[in-house]
Amino acid sequence: MLVKTPAIKLGVEVRDVAVENNRVVLSGVANVMPCTVEIGGPEMVRLFGRMLRPAIIILFLKSVFGGGKPKEDAA
Repeated sequence: MLVKTPAIKLGVEVRDVAVENNRVVLSGVANVMPCTVEIGGPEMVRLFGRMLRPAIIILFLKSVFGGGKPKEDAA
């Protein structure tokens, strides 16, 4: 996964997903720095709602069933 800001681009790798204190916690690394992302209930509902679009669902299904890599990963 790539996180882009005006100052820097970070390669992010999620290595673990857990539930702690009623929050989803994604743990991993951003470049070489350990990092975590915590997502609460209302934010998770908004995020999943935004992702439940046909184009994203189709990309997910293609990724699961071997429909090829996204253009960003092809290089």
